[in-house]
Amino acid sequence: MFLAFCNFQRCKIQASVKKQLINRFRDVIVEGEVHRMAYFGVVPNQSGYRATEHEFKLAFLHRTTVIGVNDNIIPRTCFSVYPFTELLKITDDHPYFVDVIGLLTSVGEEKEYAREGKIVKMIVVELASKDLTMRRTLFGEYVDQMNHFLGSGYVEQPVVILQLAKIKVFRGQVGLQNVMHATKILFNPDIHEVLEFKKSMIEQGIHGTQPLFIANESKIVSLEDDFMRLTRICTIEDLQDNNEEGCFVVFGVIRAIVEE
Repeated sequence: MFLAFCNFQRCKIQASVKKQLINRFRDVIVEGEVHRMAYFGVVPNQSGYRATEHEFKLAFLHRTTVIGVNDNIIPRTCFSVYPFTELLKITDDHPYFVDVIGLLTSVGEEKEYAREGKIVKMIVVELASKDLTMRRTLFGEYVDQMNHFLGSGYVEQPVVILQLAKIKVFRGQVGLQNVMHATKILFNPDIHEVLEFKKSMIEQGIHGTQPLFIANESKIVSLEDDFMRLTRICTIEDLQDNNEEGCFVVFGVIRAIVEE
C-alpha cells in the first residue's frame, strides 16, 4: 500500500506500508486529515511508478507511530497540476503520477474486454484546456464513477480533476490512464484550482456551457473525426514558433487560392 503526504509548504512525499502492516495502520490513517508520524524509515524512491517526484519515500516500520492532530496550517487538498503544454511534450511513459485539470468535452462508448479471465469495463473521455485536448482511458470502477456523474443530469461540460493519473504514450500520442485504487476523479470541485482554471478559460473565450458530447452505440465516428480528436490543434502562429516534428491540425482563414 502506498500513500502520499503533504506538508504546510505543499511539498509531497510518498510513503509505503508493507502488506503485513496494512491492517495495523488502515484505520489509523484517515485521508484528508492531519497526522503526526514518528519512527519511520527514509529510503530512495525507486518504484516503477511514483506518486510524487520526491527522491525519497517514507517506509512504515513495526515501531512507526501515527497520531491524528488538529492543525489548520496543513492544506486538506494538495494538487501538482501539470499543464497540457508540458504533458504533450512527453515522448515516453512518465515514471511519475500526475494531477491534471481540464474541461470534460466528450465521453466515448463504454466497451468491455477480457483481462486475466475477467471482464473489465473501459471508456475513453476527452479533456480540453484552452486549445489543447488529451484523451483519458478509464477502467473498472472509474467507469462506474463516470456513469454515476452522467446519471446526475448535468449536461454541460464540467471541470474535472484527475489526481494521480498515469501518463502513457501510444503510437506517438500522449494519453492518461487511471491507476486502480489510487487515481481520484473530481467533478466540479469547489476549490481554488478549479476557480483559477475557469478564469483562464473565460479569458480564452471558453465558458464551458456547451453540451457534453456522449457517444452511444449508434454513433459512427469517421476517420476524419477520429484524426481531429487525436491530433494536436494549433494556430498558424503556434506552428511558426514550433520546432517539433509531428502532425498538426491547423486553423486559419483562407485569404487567397493560388493556381499552379
